[in-house]
Amino acid sequence: SFADALKPGTELLHGQFRIEKFLNAGGFGMTYLARDSLDRIVVIKECFPGALCCRANASVRLRSRAGEPEFEKILELFEKEARALSELSHPYIVGVHQIFKDNGTAYMAIDFVPGRDLLQVIEEEPDRLGPEQIRQLLIKVLDAISYMHDHDILHRDISPDNILLEVDNSPVLIDFGAARESASRVSRVLS
Repeated sequence: SFADALKPGTELLHGQFRIEKFLNAGGFGMTYLARDSLDRIVVIKECFPGALCCRANASVRLRSRAGEPEFEKILELFEKEARALSELSHPYIVGVHQIFKDNGTAYMAIDFVPGRDLLQVIEEEPDRLGPEQIRQLLIKVLDAISYMHDHDILHRDISPDNILLEVDNSPVLIDFGAARESASRVSRVLS
């Protein structure tokens, strides 16, 4: 787990979501397995640029007031990306259900996709996908990318670890890097 991760049992949005466990952390956020108020499993993505902030209890706090403009811009980009993604409806793109603010930061609730990412499959189950299955998988991923481009959205981080494979080997694109890309530009400008 990650030192600043929310603890299991933490409630968000006045009890609408309950954290079950920490899943992953990156430079600009953390993801958690959670349950919503109807007891459905979802993934919660938290905007948490670790270089700029830390956690005090459940709340996100800036490490320095000097980072406030950058943090606010990152939050704005995170929300903008979530809103854009919430308008997409495609079988090979993760669904965004809700965006909200809590604990001094922003969150999005997205589909939980049972399965493993393509990188794990390549490394741990190298015989799972034959040439025809890989071709079909790529056609589906390209269809999802084309759909996104038709809606003026770029993924910016297409890699095997951002393609989840469901049990039937259907791909689902996750972890769009648009906010990270924009935030990196903001960071360079502010520096």
